[in-house]
Order: sequence, then C-alpha cells, then structure tokens
Amino acid sequence: MTRMDIDELRVRYEAAFEVYRRHTAKLIERSKGGQQPTPQELVAEEEALHEFTRIRRALLDAIR
Repeated sequence: MTRMDIDELRVRYEAAFEVYRRHTAKLIERSKGGQQPTPQELVAEEEALHEFTRIRRALLDAIR
C-alpha cells in the first residue's frame, strides 16, 4: 500500500469518525431530554458505526 493510499484512508477515517460522532451526539442529546431516538436515528447511528469500524480496520491493517 502506498503512502497516498494510507493518507486517503486517514482522511476517510476522520470523516467516518465525524459522522459517527454527530450521530452519537444527537442520541445523547435526545436521552438527556428523556426522548427516545427514532428508529431511523438508531439505524443511522448503527450504520455510521459500522462504516467507521470498517475504515478503522482498513487503516490499522495498512499501517501495520
């Protein structure tokens, strides 16, 4: 894997983390107000976590 490939993975990792962070922040805010997240919010958070985990694994494999 080239240096450019690893740099691209880092950028994708940071972007995926930010998407996941936004979803978790929304769920945390809802829970503070005693509200339940919508089914769509839960699915979006789960998908964001899955994507973040997938890219994290790719990055860790690339830098080993």
